[in-house]
Amino acid sequence: TTKYPPSLIIYDLKTDNLLRKYVFPEDQVKEDSGFANIAVEDTDCDKTYAYAGDLGKPAIVVYSWEKNDSWRITHYYFNPDPLACDFSVKGHNFSWTDAIFGLGLSAPNADNFSTLYFHPMASYNEFSVSTEYLRNQTVADDNFDAFKLLGSRGPNAQSSVSFVDRKTGVLFYSLVNLNAVACWRTSNNKYPMKNQGRIYMNEETMVYPTDIKVDYEDNLWILSNRLPIWMYGKLDLNEVNFRVFSAPVVHAISHTACDITPRSDILEKFVNKAKNITKDIVAKVKPNSSTTTKPITVLLTLSCLVRFLAT
Repeated sequence: TTKYPPSLIIYDLKTDNLLRKYVFPEDQVKEDSGFANIAVEDTDCDKTYAYAGDLGKPAIVVYSWEKNDSWRITHYYFNPDPLACDFSVKGHNFSWTDAIFGLGLSAPNADNFSTLYFHPMASYNEFSVSTEYLRNQTVADDNFDAFKLLGSRGPNAQSSVSFVDRKTGVLFYSLVNLNAVACWRTSNNKYPMKNQGRIYMNEETMVYPTDIKVDYEDNLWILSNRLPIWMYGKLDLNEVNFRVFSAPVVHAISHTACDITPRSDILEKFVNKAKNITKDIVAKVKPNSSTTTKPITVLLTLSCLVRFLAT
């Protein structure tokens, strides 16, 4: 039962004053429509655009602040994949056909257009399109090939929410079946599994990650709420069912495929760690001997560390 039509409600957060309420026109809201996520492109306040994904009747409704108008864009890439509709969360198996769900906007390019990274929830794939094509419905309809398939996250890797940290260019996204949050550096031209990092995974605390954001102080925020357990079972009131996670972005992506630490710095850390491990070994074997180690010993230890990390 729909009590109120889908709307955009815009507040001034400094004064809490309502600036504008925009109700989606009737012809842009279908019988099965459901708007779960929105991405806002606001580097130029007067030319702010909002992109709302319709997971029920696959489409993106684009809203222009300047024009105070919206239009509906459709594409095959917004549709759910019938081979990715089976989910399993915390012992509950179910089928969902949610269409476009995850939306993440990059920093603008020289022409002040961003890249929108998106995916249906019932899908293993990630897609992208420049907002240059979304800002005009006719242009979007006439440029089917502007929408790009980036690649696959692999089996059992359906994702709901996503968000791009514009400073590092890292795309964060949930992995619903795996109770995890992962990442990918958008500076990589390809989207293979080896370029995707695992941020956090926990079968108790990260059950159904439901929202991801990065704030203006470079902190990553994640919410989890155990929604499938509530829908298909029963929440245990003696357990913690709702959680808020936070970490600095650079710490969250450290030692993952998304790490932005220069390679020379990482090698220096390994060498220093190798030296410390060697000193500890020497101290245990010969407690009264000098802690000075031969270079060959350090190299052997470093070699072991590299082989360990490679596995």
